[in-house]
Amino acid sequence: MKTEVIMKREFFGDLIQQKSHSEMFSANDIMLVGNKQRAQKGLSTKILAAYFDTQETKELINQIKWEFNLQDFQVKSVTKGRNGATWVHPLLFVDLAMWLSPELKVKVLKWVMDGLMELRDNSGDSFKIMNFELAKNFPKEFNNPRNFMSVANAIAKACGVYEIGADKWQLATKEQIDMRNRIQNLVAIYAEVIDDLETCVNKAIQKELSKNVIE
Repeated sequence: MKTEVIMKREFFGDLIQQKSHSEMFSANDIMLVGNKQRAQKGLSTKILAAYFDTQETKELINQIKWEFNLQDFQVKSVTKGRNGATWVHPLLFVDLAMWLSPELKVKVLKWVMDGLMELRDNSGDSFKIMNFELAKNFPKEFNNPRNFMSVANAIAKACGVYEIGADKWQLATKEQIDMRNRIQNLVAIYAEVIDDLETCVNKAIQKELSKNVIE
């Protein structure tokens, strides 16, 4: 699924925004986290503009553009307005973290590389496949669009996501999204061989839950 949405990921007790498609991060958010850490150590706060003014940063931006054949806006992009922010390429995000605090770099590297965005895309794709199979194999039940929502909510609850609304998965963890993806794939498979909708969905959920208990 390639629709661009803003994911909000927990990091050091704060939320870091990341775009799901381009994978660009909010530089403003990591500045907030980094400066909080600096303040705890009695260090002075840093300003984002100062980072972009350094020759090293300018050279890094040019190198990223050349290496990945990107345009300026794909490495650094500024949105204006009430919710305006500066968005940066993941490599620039890591460098910014290093500039803020060397010990932050390793934590950010691990966090950036956790594959959450890819998992989110995969779960979006499996969601579409699941709905297609459900509508094909249970046409009577899925004349009512609410049944799609009912199945989606049952899966979310099984994954420990209890928020309400279309954006409820934006704060989900990697493990929760991965679990969602697996359950949706199972529902799509069971829909071909089980003739009862409730049994189909519950069997998929219970199979995943029992696997987690065994692990």
